[in-house]
Amino acid sequence: LRRRGVAEPAASLTAEAGVAVFKVGFERWIAPAEEREMSQVMRESLDELKAVAAGG
Repeated sequence: LRRRGVAEPAASLTAEAGVAVFKVGFERWIAPAEEREMSQVMRESLDELKAVAAGG
């Protein structure tokens, strides 16, 4: 992100948020009852983060 011109602390915050989205999404995806594609679960996790960040 820094090479793309994103300044600190935004670059680090965004990277850490991405790691958190992946971690939560992966845990959901490997749950025994989960049948959706990994990409769907990751998108849902990202959408939830966006909603919280937007104050929703």
